Amino acid sequence: MEKLEQPLMGFSMTVTATVRYVLHERATGKAVYEQSLSTPYTAGATDAFLGAERLKLANEGAIRNSIGKLMEEVQRLDVTAVSLR
Repeated sequence: MEKLEQPLMGFSMTVTATVRYVLHERATGKAVYEQSLSTPYTAGATDAFLGAERLKLANEGAIRNSIGKLMEEVQRLDVTAVSLR
């Protein structure tokens, strides 16, 4: 993780996670995907009463969104020339 932007307080808490992903071809060690992805997630007052719990939910949501975005990016990769061994 490169960065996690968190609010100090608020009714709605938006956290933005910036994660750098690098996927390597196993046979050669060559990077076939290298990208930093920034993904936000907002937890509102209706999600949790306590601010600390809202922040936790926003952290988890931002990371979950990051993983989802990575999966979308990986599906678009052209791996026809990549060795899977």
